[in-house]
Amino acid sequence: MIETTSAATIVEDTRFASIVEHCEDAIISLSLEGVVTSWNIGAFKLFGYERDEMLGRSITRIIETSRHSEEDEILSKISRGEIVSHFETRRIRKDGTALDISLTVSPIKDENGRVIGASKIARDITQRKLRDAAWQKLIECSRLVGREFLDAVVEALAHALNVRWVMLSDIDPSNAKRARIVSGWSDGRRMEPFEYDLGGSPCANVLDGRMCFYREKVADLFPDDALLHEMGADSYLGVPLRGAGGVSLGLLAILNNRPIDLSLQPEETLELFAGRAAAELQRIIATSTNERLGRLVEDAASETYLFDATSLKFILVNRGGRDNLGYSMEELRELTPLDIKPLLDAAAFDAIIDPLRSGEKSVQHFETVHRRKDGTEYNVLVALQLLRDNDHPVFFAAIDDTTERDAALRDLKQASQRLDTVLSNTTMAVFLMDDRQECVYMNAAAEELTGFTFEETRGRPLHDVIHHTYPDGRPFPLHECAIDRAFPQDFQVRGEETFVHKDGSFYPVAFTASPIHNEHGEPTGTVIEVRNIAADIEARAAMADFNTALQQRVEEVVSERELIEQQLHQAQKLESIGKLTGGIAHDFNNLLQVIGGNLQLLSRDVAGNIRAEQRVQNAIAGVARGGRLASQLLAFGRKQPLAPTVINMGRLIRGMDDLLRRALGEGIEIETVVSGGLWNTYVDSTQLENAILNLAINARDAMDGHGKLTIETGNASLDDRYARQHPDVEPGQYVMLAVTDTGSGIPADALDKIFEPFFTTKPVGQGTGLGLSMVYGLTKQSRGHIKVYSEVGEGTTFRIYLPRTKQEESAQSVHDTGPVRGGTETILVVEDDEDVRLTVVELLSELGYRVLRAKDGAGGLAIVESGVPIDLLFTDVVMPGPVQSRDLARRAQERLPGLAVLFTSGYTENSIVHGGRLDEGVELLSKPYTRDDLAFRLRKCLDARGNQGEARPKQQAAEKKVAAALNVLLVEDEMLVRMSTTDILGELGHTTYEATTAQEALALLEKHPIDVLITDVGLPGVSGISLASQVRAQWPSVRIVIASGYCKAHHEDLEGLGDDVGWLTKPYVAADLERVLRPPEKR
Repeated sequence: MIETTSAATIVEDTRFASIVEHCEDAIISLSLEGVVTSWNIGAFKLFGYERDEMLGRSITRIIETSRHSEEDEILSKISRGEIVSHFETRRIRKDGTALDISLTVSPIKDENGRVIGASKIARDITQRKLRDAAWQKLIECSRLVGREFLDAVVEALAHALNVRWVMLSDIDPSNAKRARIVSGWSDGRRMEPFEYDLGGSPCANVLDGRMCFYREKVADLFPDDALLHEMGADSYLGVPLRGAGGVSLGLLAILNNRPIDLSLQPEETLELFAGRAAAELQRIIATSTNERLGRLVEDAASETYLFDATSLKFILVNRGGRDNLGYSMEELRELTPLDIKPLLDAAAFDAIIDPLRSGEKSVQHFETVHRRKDGTEYNVLVALQLLRDNDHPVFFAAIDDTTERDAALRDLKQASQRLDTVLSNTTMAVFLMDDRQECVYMNAAAEELTGFTFEETRGRPLHDVIHHTYPDGRPFPLHECAIDRAFPQDFQVRGEETFVHKDGSFYPVAFTASPIHNEHGEPTGTVIEVRNIAADIEARAAMADFNTALQQRVEEVVSERELIEQQLHQAQKLESIGKLTGGIAHDFNNLLQVIGGNLQLLSRDVAGNIRAEQRVQNAIAGVARGGRLASQLLAFGRKQPLAPTVINMGRLIRGMDDLLRRALGEGIEIETVVSGGLWNTYVDSTQLENAILNLAINARDAMDGHGKLTIETGNASLDDRYARQHPDVEPGQYVMLAVTDTGSGIPADALDKIFEPFFTTKPVGQGTGLGLSMVYGLTKQSRGHIKVYSEVGEGTTFRIYLPRTKQEESAQSVHDTGPVRGGTETILVVEDDEDVRLTVVELLSELGYRVLRAKDGAGGLAIVESGVPIDLLFTDVVMPGPVQSRDLARRAQERLPGLAVLFTSGYTENSIVHGGRLDEGVELLSKPYTRDDLAFRLRKCLDARGNQGEARPKQQAAEKKVAAALNVLLVEDEMLVRMSTTDILGELGHTTYEATTAQEALALLEKHPIDVLITDVGLPGVSGISLASQVRAQWPSVRIVIASGYCKAHHEDLEGLGDDVGWLTKPYVAADLERVLRPPEKR
């Protein structure tokens, strides 16, 4: 590693800090005691220590103990004002590894010229050292001949190219299809000679006369080569060895168990040695040094030179050297190193080469200058060796052109000087503000512009000095100052303002305020560039015509750009359609489950049966939902038009109250805020309902089923300024819908992806990633705007802005109410709270109804079983005793097919999740309710029913039941699938306990005797298969049935559950349920 430094002292000043900090070299400042006082990013990258780990610590932390005296000597020289240049040494990284570096150390002086510290600039020369060492080994091989050369070269190549195997083979003269290892190196030791077949091996391709390089997976490419597989080789590089007349003698190959490192130039290196190896195989002894070493150095990456040890005339200069110098080889043979090194005379050059001649040194490293044929010069780093061969010694020089390195050093020095000159002499006013927005620097141009000196502004907010008042005398509030926003909001601000001169006059300026960042990317201050634009403003008036023409052209360009962007956007959407189909299966399987379940139920009913008609409605609802999803997918992919109507969003949200409370569960508190005087909007109401439901369900999942959801609507006006900040927004009047949760929030790195199709943070199987894409698509197709605000751990707010319309609300979205009406029908009230029961009975009696009463489900069921005519069952959801309200309603309707049912609860609608999910069309009245609420809801239920309920004989209801009724625990998080399956199980005569998660299921198993567990695979949190394993271990008598949208073979994690596990592939029907509920021996 090479360490270099500027000859000049690096001044620790904020004006130069950024340049020094981000320099690739390690730049370190020390006290004369060796204590680190500055440590830039280059030093961190080089040594691995953070700035805070080194500041105030001794520099010996990165120095081997044996080299501490070396550092003392350097600091001693610095204290005397000397400079230490290009001192090569070794240092230790934080991870304990050693690295070679080149140091240049300069004194740091105070304003009186007294040395107060040292400045170091360092560069890594480890690779150069390794390269030198590798070259040394390879060059040493050149001194050998015959077998010694071949043995040495395979070992040297293994080390130089960092490979496990090197093999030099010849062709068996008696069998051209076999090769023999002449010399080889394997895992740090010499190979024993052996023979191998060439057929099906990469060596056969090499012997065809060309280099072959397979950088990875070579064993896969040659499956018949047993040797490659036995060795475990992954990469292979081989070159043919040719003799006189181009006859193929054999090959030289390197192999590795990982890809061969290209940075070590394996191809060039192997090619360089191939000729010599071929020559040694033929026992041809080279007749000249040029012939022996020419092929070795000609294509080397560095410049290489061979010159006579006596005459010093060049014998060979490789292509790199010839190209850089501009001489031909014929011209160079008449020159010596002194002819191209203008800084060295004969005496100086002798001082370099004499230690090599005497053997005192084996290699000399030095820096000098080379002069090209055209007279230009460049800096070089020289590694010089003396090679003695057959009593005719030659010098070998490897040269690195250091022009770029030296230019970088000069640039650093010049940049520092230029920065100081620019800041002091520029006509642009420049201010520097710290992290408190107080002035810490202003140049001469800034003083001239404002009339204030730096001493008058130092430590004061710039706004308070020159930007505090409007031209009309009104105060200019700080929060309206665009310049002041650059730092806290961390972005560059450009604009025009009016400043106040010290003499009280006003003048217009153009400014650029840019945040300054530290090494961690954090804003630490602001640099503000300002210029007086009074003359510019006058010139603008004169250029009005030009600006008009320019604006027209700009609009044309923008239109063209928008067209291209639309085309690109459309192409991206079409591309995503291919991905769309993969995510459809799960949702559509669940939808088909709803359809199949209800149609199966329908097939069991006779024509004209009201229950059958209700099930038809359930099936239609499932089909409609599937149709809506398909329509959404097609609309997203093909931009199909929506069917908008004029709606009042407040009424739409109120109408969704029941649906939302069902979908979210009792753990979610829902608050709805509808502003007065709410405007109408023009939107597809069905799609908007789906969007709100999607947002609400996402919010529920983000809150893990417990938290507060706030849905808010109001009028909003988005002005031109907001539209400029959001190019997709047209300024105007909007109806705003906000959905806010108290959940986990959205990580910053996911905010820009949440609207992408199929992007989801939910576990596999628990979300398609389409919900927010549909919300986004609906908003954009409705010419609206959507904005997301989220903080991790605090929650998320989605704001949807839909354009206002002044049209009247469409008739279908208005819900009419009529006068309170009673009746004479018979109502069974089942309520465990005596006070509530008495109150309800009194209210119903006042309305004219005949009332029957029971205090629990068992009492209510007894009244139903008695056969007395009943028109409507009015029951509390939460019911003590063995008969829950859901079971009561089901069994009552079995006895009385025309019976209407109205549930009531003091909780939200989803509180019944513990007793079973209500089917579609079931009515629920939330407590507390008024007399009018009760009357309207009763009337609605009674008017909607068909024939008067008549008692069905018990044996008729029992006909559909199976021989043995079971207690079934159904674990399914999809509401419609759970509801339809529950109905089928009830129709089969089984009692169903419902759960949406594994945790709820385990709680129910603790409380109730369960015969069969039916669980979906893709549950939130713990999977259904994990649940089944736990149940099998804890309740071995419970039979297990797994339900999934995939076939059983798709799941490889069923081992351990036993062979008696039942399997339901979605969509399934009643017959499938009947089959899996039978004992295993009867399936």
